[in-house]
Amino acid sequence: MPDLNAFGNAFRRNGFVLPGVPQKKVVPVALRFQESYVKELPQSQSRHFNALAVLISTANFGHEHSYSYFARYFFGSQGAPGSLYYAWLQHVNIASGVFERAGLFNLPLLASATQRLDTITPPPVYTYTVGHASANFATPRWGLMLGQRTDRLETELAFSDDEYHGAAYGAPVPPSILQQSFAYPETFLSVTSAVGGLFHIGGLVLSGARHFQAVNGSQTFTDAYVRDGVQGSLSAGPFDLLAQQIWGRDSNADGKGTAQGSSGGFVVLRYHTTAHSYLGLRYDAAANPYAVRDWDIYAVVAPTAFSRFVVETTRPINQRGATAQLNLQLLLGIPVPGRLP
Repeated sequence: MPDLNAFGNAFRRNGFVLPGVPQKKVVPVALRFQESYVKELPQSQSRHFNALAVLISTANFGHEHSYSYFARYFFGSQGAPGSLYYAWLQHVNIASGVFERAGLFNLPLLASATQRLDTITPPPVYTYTVGHASANFATPRWGLMLGQRTDRLETELAFSDDEYHGAAYGAPVPPSILQQSFAYPETFLSVTSAVGGLFHIGGLVLSGARHFQAVNGSQTFTDAYVRDGVQGSLSAGPFDLLAQQIWGRDSNADGKGTAQGSSGGFVVLRYHTTAHSYLGLRYDAAANPYAVRDWDIYAVVAPTAFSRFVVETTRPINQRGATAQLNLQLLLGIPVPGRLP
């Protein structure tokens, strides 16, 4: 948990169905608890320990169980109220891999920004924002997603007209003097192709615009943005290698007509020491427009089928005043029966 092998990825891609295997009655609700420890507190956080409970529900229904829903509710942490983080309904044609999804969902990325994140800290290229706009890759979107996923090609196209506004993993975001909304539906497209079985290569593009209006009504403006990138991954034996580079352009980052460029990316090398543990090294870089770089070094072990323990240290590269951070996290799925085979 949450690292998936090929079998787990196929199960998720097929809409939580094993073809030809009858489904038994299950309780469609699970509870996840996680306790995180941060040694060096960032400015946005006031507590070294941060407990978080997550309620998850999913079930299949309809013809050949090809329909399913997925919901994820955060009970809140650090004084933030609880909120619904994911809530979508989907249909998957297992034979063709074609799927349709509607609701509140995450953008499909090479490395997960939140759900199934293989460490504690997401890549900065997924979380950075430009100017006043909150647009990034990590925040779930409200909208419609269409696509096809097979062993050779994965294509996802999403249209969104709103996003998640809660505070899922920490303290509430301070209120802004600017009210933000989607000027028109945001479009996301991702295509990834398998080459030779072990190597995958692809690209993505995110395009949209945010409309801003001052709370006192004295100012309105629109910022149109584009994010495009390339990506690749390679799995060979116990090693995984992932890399992604993204470039961005905002037409009006400050509300005064100033265009601004941005960029970022990461390279991840992961080594599976056993079937249920791995070591990881990630190099991060992001510029919006000021450049920041760091190393993320982590070790992960799943002592049971429903638990995971993570040790992570992030080390800034040539950032004046920045210090290394040590993070620990324990995740527990409830109930917790048995040990891994």
